[in-house]
Amino acid sequence: MAYAAYKEFVAAGTAARGPLFQVLDVTVPLADAHAVRRALLACDGADILRCEPLPRPGAACASAAPRARLTLHLADGCFEAVAHRVLACTPDGEFGRLVSWRDHLRQRGLPCGF
Repeated sequence: MAYAAYKEFVAAGTAARGPLFQVLDVTVPLADAHAVRRALLACDGADILRCEPLPRPGAACASAAPRARLTLHLADGCFEAVAHRVLACTPDGEFGRLVSWRDHLRQRGLPCGF
């Protein structure tokens, strides 16, 4: 069963200068996704935009276990705290590219709203 959760953000006081938020994709084993999500809930400046299971059908090796991609909305300067919490929860994960909120929206064909 797949699920996804979305959250909209309006950064107070940032309309004139643009948002200071960034978006990061983190991929972790599906078995560890719940622990990672709980750890990130306690991290100031980080919100989970989406959690998407990524099954790997037909894989033949142990590292091919199902994984989950978490799309995170980060306040400026909280990457280190997020990375620390993710690494504390799981020994196996992948950090994706860190992009600005505007670039994230632009990649999905959405207006930036500012």
